[in-house]
Amino acid sequence: MNHLNMSSGQIPLELMPQQARAGPGHDWTGVSDRKARKKMQDRINQRLKRQRMIARRAQDFLSEQEQNINEHFIVGQNQSFISDQQYTMSNPWSETSHTAVQSSSQSSMSMLRSFTACKPDCDETAQFISQFSAWAYREYLRGFPEADTLLNLIQFNTTRALVIIAKSMDLTQESMKPDARSRLTITGIDTAIFESLPPSLQPTNLQLSVSHHPWVDIIPIAGIRDNILLRDEALYDKAELCRDLRGFQQVAHGHGGMKIWKDPWDPDGWEFTEAFAIKWPWVIRGCHELFESTNYWRTMRNEAPLGSGYILGELDT
Repeated sequence: MNHLNMSSGQIPLELMPQQARAGPGHDWTGVSDRKARKKMQDRINQRLKRQRMIARRAQDFLSEQEQNINEHFIVGQNQSFISDQQYTMSNPWSETSHTAVQSSSQSSMSMLRSFTACKPDCDETAQFISQFSAWAYREYLRGFPEADTLLNLIQFNTTRALVIIAKSMDLTQESMKPDARSRLTITGIDTAIFESLPPSLQPTNLQLSVSHHPWVDIIPIAGIRDNILLRDEALYDKAELCRDLRGFQQVAHGHGGMKIWKDPWDPDGWEFTEAFAIKWPWVIRGCHELFESTNYWRTMRNEAPLGSGYILGELDT
């Protein structure tokens, strides 16, 4: 407990314990009616329970992928593959396969293009994650990966992060089909659907009022979501933006996309590339936290930080 500063005559103000956990309409401070207080407390407890459930669901998904990866190869005491034949049979991307990733950068790009966050509940998505992860681990054991391999890993990790978020939001292939619209704009929607989400995924006012495809909802940066919703859909190619965001589109200054280095829902783990900022300046305009996160990760790689013009709209036309 903080002590009062009597000499200055100032009384420190701070949130009470229940206020730290309470969202809008859930703070029972000053509410004298016992039933009303109990109702608010119950809603907070239910929200915390849902948050724990989502965290467990995401962890279970990650554990499942790790288990699937282990099924694709056997690592002995010398950290080498014991059964190459088994790996070849179960992994179509092995050296003997005509579709091997390492045989052609163009081939691997084509395979990755079919990997989308719009099929989060499909077996093929889980299988692809398992197979690609196994291949990536094999490449790691071989030594320093080639530039194309690193690029593929970045693209894979970004899409995989969006898949995890989509699954945590109970989105399915059906609810993510091309003509689908986000359920957040449904009149009278139960707020419990999104109250349990992390702060970075809490819907903005625009998400609750502007009709849009649910792929926007899985982007863990509120500023980007709002920028997309403020833009007339007729003025840009949504499919192209989605591909570029995941780094699958070749642009003048390289592969434009986003990178993820931490938990999918943690905004501090996301980074935009210079190529993406040049091609899509309006998407990241005003996203100061993303700008800080980007320069943090660039500094970690001993790269020069980007100028603030990238998020101030100075590159927008």
